[in-house]
Amino acid sequence: MSPDPHALAGTVFSRATAVRRDPAVDGRYAAHVDAGWDAPTGPNGGYLAAIVVRAVEAELAPAGERRLRSLTIHYLRGPKVGPLQLDVRVLRAGRRTATATVTVLQDDREVMVAIAALAVPGLEAAATWAPALPDAGPPPAPDAPAVPMADYRRDAAAWIAPFEGMPPITSQLRMSPRLGGLPFSGRMPRDGAAVETGGWIGSPEDQQIDAAYVAQLTDFWWPPSFEAVSRPAALPTIDLTIHFRADLPSGGLPAAPVLGRYRSTTAEGGLVEEDATLFLPDGTLLAHSRQLALLAPVA
Repeated sequence: MSPDPHALAGTVFSRATAVRRDPAVDGRYAAHVDAGWDAPTGPNGGYLAAIVVRAVEAELAPAGERRLRSLTIHYLRGPKVGPLQLDVRVLRAGRRTATATVTVLQDDREVMVAIAALAVPGLEAAATWAPALPDAGPPPAPDAPAVPMADYRRDAAAWIAPFEGMPPITSQLRMSPRLGGLPFSGRMPRDGAAVETGGWIGSPEDQQIDAAYVAQLTDFWWPPSFEAVSRPAALPTIDLTIHFRADLPSGGLPAAPVLGRYRSTTAEGGLVEEDATLFLPDGTLLAHSRQLALLAPVA
């Protein structure tokens, strides 16, 4: 019942996040965890969130009649490469909003639980405001060269080339760092300040910007806390909440680079939080997210 990623059409990302409905069980979907989206400690949390998004939209917005607006996932244990089962339970489907839970299992063990909220597009607004696009310069062109990190300059229109030691997921998308410092530089933030990282993210394919892709990008970049440590650390995610702020139809917005800004203000007791904001080049805010993760030394 699991989707065969090699038999499906679309981009590498759409194939790796595909879900398939189980006709025998209401609300049940199958997916397959792809090794190409692994982070250092296993499947990337944003990638797994994207699979959850696919199942939620398939169950509650099959014709694009609703937009995913909020998703909170708790990561119970790390799944491995292989089949996943997703059980979507609709709690309420009202005129304007709908809410559902998702239980994700692998080998009959719960690996994630999630709650999602959707709303119809075009809700009446009493007021409107949004953050400004960070000053990060224009994105590189899709066909701009990829250069080694040692040769990369932030004022150059280029992407960085994957280098030895980077996890598989970093080879799936392009990165152009513009914010913050380098990982593992041991540069602690000043009192009361935050550590920050980020830059432009691009896809080598004509990847439409839909809710699943946005979910992936909230957890794609290296963690900002890596700047404050002098050697690799483990950061398994405990929970991730994403607020989808742009109107993202099921077919997605046209392909474009996305600017990700990732910040952390507090690391205490072996835990660290990370806030992300994602923007299109025209300043459109795509999403806010916050996650809590362990910050543990690697033996």
